[in-house]
Amino acid sequence: MKKRLLLASLTAILLYGASNVQAAPAEELFTKIKVNLSTSNTPNQSTSNSTPSTSSSWRNKWLIISVEYTPVPQEKQRHSWIDDASLDLRVIFNGQSDGRAQAVLFTGRSPFWTVPLDSRKHIATMMIPPQLLDRYLPSTGTASTVSTNTFTIEAAFRDRAGTVLGIGYYGQRGWPDEKYAAYFSKLNAGAVLTVSGAILPRNRTPWALHEVDNFDLLKPDTDNGGIPAK
Repeated sequence: MKKRLLLASLTAILLYGASNVQAAPAEELFTKIKVNLSTSNTPNQSTSNSTPSTSSSWRNKWLIISVEYTPVPQEKQRHSWIDDASLDLRVIFNGQSDGRAQAVLFTGRSPFWTVPLDSRKHIATMMIPPQLLDRYLPSTGTASTVSTNTFTIEAAFRDRAGTVLGIGYYGQRGWPDEKYAAYFSKLNAGAVLTVSGAILPRNRTPWALHEVDNFDLLKPDTDNGGIPAK
């Protein structure tokens, strides 16, 4: 996916060394954003002392949304960090609710404690549970299970003020980023069923304790569904 430079005013909070906090001028700090999808069964957990449960019969597996990104320092600045950044996802698809065809929008947020601006590739993962996929995808037919062309996705990194630091898209339509941006900006709230918080940050999934040192540190968050109003 191509990166898209947004001409917007922003104030990013950068941490230099141990205590030197300064404001940064407007610049895209999260670059080379690429969105990938995969599906997975729930990772194996210890079964000792487990309570009896019914066997699952979900049509779908967990959907894993993997977002690659490269946080970059501003010119002539090294060893810098940004605190309180977040990754906001919006996922739209042709679904079903109450037996009727319905455009459905899932949203979710990953709030970071701090991210080093180290010019290296980072990866954030967020997940949609199989129960929600079964609930809102069509109940029958090929569209009832996830495929590569089920979803159109917007992945937006924001600072603590809600200003976009970088943005990327996923879809099978071959659109340029400008067309994806226009598509999401024109979503009609009255025509789309929005399910806030349906996309879970990694630390609220069964993968919470898997390879934690390979990811930027997430904050515990009791309300990750809201995305700042534009």
